Amino acid sequence: MALKTNLLYDVLLTPSLGGEIKLGKNWTASLMCTYNPIKYGDHKWKNFSFQPEGRYWFHRAFTGPFVGANFLWGGFNIDRMHIGGLYGKHRQGPIVGCGLTVGYQHILSDRWSMEFALGWDYVHATYDQYWEGDNPYKDGRFTADLFLPIGTGITMVYMIK
Repeated sequence: MALKTNLLYDVLLTPSLGGEIKLGKNWTASLMCTYNPIKYGDHKWKNFSFQPEGRYWFHRAFTGPFVGANFLWGGFNIDRMHIGGLYGKHRQGPIVGCGLTVGYQHILSDRWSMEFALGWDYVHATYDQYWEGDNPYKDGRFTADLFLPIGTGITMVYMIK
């Protein structure tokens, strides 16, 4: 069994915590969770996610190369973040998705490992959009379908024996 945190998410101020259990010689099940409750003045980039994943390890569980398939469920609330196409808009809603991951776990010591993973996930979002301002109003309900590197990470792993 292992406890994990994705350092890439942590650097982006979206704390992550996960766990992984061995199911067999070459199989594990993982759950990574993220939560960002932080509000910066009147700016918000709040989000949360749960990402269960099944992994197949080519050597043995928690050692060397692996491939994985995951599901994703979460939500977001973005307000007054003037980047990309978000200027003047407040968006909030749920997300769902699935994806594939390839990676490698390098053993550092008896209890510590470092995991490097590349993921490619299909994400579907249904969200309400509001215009910002003194009298904000709902602009409507929209959907978006994206491919994002959600499963990508540099993850610190602590083995519980």
